[in-house]
Amino acid sequence: MAGMSRNPVASMATSSGNSVSTVVVAEDGAPIPVTLYGSAGPVIILVHGWSCSAAFWDQQAAHLARDYRVVTIDLPGHGLAEPTRPSGHWSMAEFGSDIAAVADWIGSDVVLVGHSMGGAVALEAAVQLGPRCRALIGVDTFTEAGFYAARPAAEIAARRAMFEASFKDTMRGMIAAITADGAGAGLIDWIGDAMAATNPKAALGVLEALLAWDIVPRWDLCPVPVTTINSAMLARRNELIELAGLDVRLMEDVGHFPMLENPSEFNALLRNILVERLG
Repeated sequence: MAGMSRNPVASMATSSGNSVSTVVVAEDGAPIPVTLYGSAGPVIILVHGWSCSAAFWDQQAAHLARDYRVVTIDLPGHGLAEPTRPSGHWSMAEFGSDIAAVADWIGSDVVLVGHSMGGAVALEAAVQLGPRCRALIGVDTFTEAGFYAARPAAEIAARRAMFEASFKDTMRGMIAAITADGAGAGLIDWIGDAMAATNPKAALGVLEALLAWDIVPRWDLCPVPVTTINSAMLARRNELIELAGLDVRLMEDVGHFPMLENPSEFNALLRNILVERLG
């Protein structure tokens, strides 16, 4: 999709309190639900992870909107977006184009913050945006080899088959394994219900695209230094990729969803990084 002219047409704008919701049209015509919080300051686009949605960022959007313009989105196949896209194709690069279309609609330089798969998407968007990306911040992303170093075809097929056998049960089991003990049953159930509600066909297509993606050849193309807030618990458990120049900040006592598991500590850490990067 790189090099094609974008058509970031927004429609159906609605406002509620301190936010405005609209739809931005991607290069292939896919509608991208977008919500903008705040009225002044640098623009921060929060990019959700696989089978997640804009709702996973609610506590960050409210917190940051006091000093920044914050944008949350639902990527195609997720949340309030359509479960398919006109191109019929799932890829991290195309998701990156979706973010670039949102940046075009905003009309200013942006900071990208991506959770999990959203880190891969944000990296692809940063490559496309070039100097219009002011900073890139990850959230439990980039370094786990099992998700960000291209996996063999047989492994991808096996992982897909696990979800095909029982999508909701496999999803909930995965979430229980990657959240910290202190997360609480209520939060784990909320995450499980939200992720299991994703259209299975879309979720599995996107999962295959993520597992086939390789961060290593994309990393050196990133136009800005990168910081990521990762789970110390999972960093100790997983096989990690070494990425030159990556600034890793580890949070203790959280799992894969630090922005939900300990939002107050996470918000403070994210705000500090934003101050470091933006001045």
